[in-house]
Amino acid sequence: MNFIVVVYLQTYLCQLPIGNMNITKDNIQTILSWIIYFFINIIFCIKYNPVAGIKVLHILLIYPLFVLGIFKLTQYKSMRDNKYFFAGIACCILLLAALLMNYIDKYSVEVDRWSALAFWSENLKNGIFPYGTPTHMGGYASPYPVWQLFHFPFHLLGDTAYGQLFCLAVFFVFLYLNKKRVNSGTFILLLALSPGFWWEMSVRSDLLCNMLLVYLFLSSMFYYQFWQKHIYLVAVITGLFLCTKMLVAIPLFLFIFPNFLRLDVKKKGWFALWVIVGLVVPFLPFLFGSHGILNHPEYNPILQQTRQGNSWVVLLLAILIIYASLKWKTMRDCFFFSGIFLFALILSVGMEITLFNDIHYTFFGDEFDVSYFNVSIPFFLFCVRS
Repeated sequence: MNFIVVVYLQTYLCQLPIGNMNITKDNIQTILSWIIYFFINIIFCIKYNPVAGIKVLHILLIYPLFVLGIFKLTQYKSMRDNKYFFAGIACCILLLAALLMNYIDKYSVEVDRWSALAFWSENLKNGIFPYGTPTHMGGYASPYPVWQLFHFPFHLLGDTAYGQLFCLAVFFVFLYLNKKRVNSGTFILLLALSPGFWWEMSVRSDLLCNMLLVYLFLSSMFYYQFWQKHIYLVAVITGLFLCTKMLVAIPLFLFIFPNFLRLDVKKKGWFALWVIVGLVVPFLPFLFGSHGILNHPEYNPILQQTRQGNSWVVLLLAILIIYASLKWKTMRDCFFFSGIFLFALILSVGMEITLFNDIHYTFFGDEFDVSYFNVSIPFFLFCVRS
């Protein structure tokens, strides 16, 4: 029940006095964002530690001190507000990510997210039904059609991994253009210091990049008033995002639901219709027929993405998400809740697996994929304050 406490923490502690200071809502969000950022990345350090001599206690001490040391040093030197600092780190990230993708043999990677995209695209190119072909690890592709089709041009260019590099480049340009609205230097520095991020790049995972695009889309709602200016275009894009991966529904719902309720009945109807069009139409070519996903639950991507998780926990989270969507007031609130609920959902899966096994099995076994925690990182990095 700890995630319930987090949701209500802001309400009850917004002006709690401690000595001569007030614990404000922003302070609470910053502290929790730091804690969860360290929690996620320490998990990666422990699970993928390549040096047996480095003990867990060492990681618990060294990694936070290392990150905070660099963070404070760049603050002391007033580096994070420098555009050349941002550009330098962005270029280094893109270059190192490209080198990792080129250096590491993708078939040696025991994560099949890259082959779920590449094999699907190869089948489509050859006129073969794309869903149903096993990945290089023997599993089936779980991304929904829009995310698969997004990577298809990159496959034709030679590698679906180019899609991840493209998403990163677009995201960095967006951060740079909006550096006066967000702590872009802090954001990109902590991203570069995140083992979870580098794991994503090393195994050619598309998971984080998918959420980075959602972050970009929602930020545009706040920065450029797209909701007010292009409401039905927002509806179509929302539907298309829902046709990528299931987890994007959480941040999208948190922003859209309260705004949707303010529309008149006619606009509500048209908005809902265009969302459905964006979501359903890309699925249509893959639903029916002898190879259609409706007739083959073993490789149905909808079932692939919903096979884990407790239905009661999901129901409770859904109620809390609805409540939180009606309570947030600022962009920071919206993004903080997005991070919290994404994190809580993945954490609940890990806790359930731990209850029936043990913590070692959860960390080091194959049943729980800790990389799903990464989807919450962009929203927490937005909430970090110097």
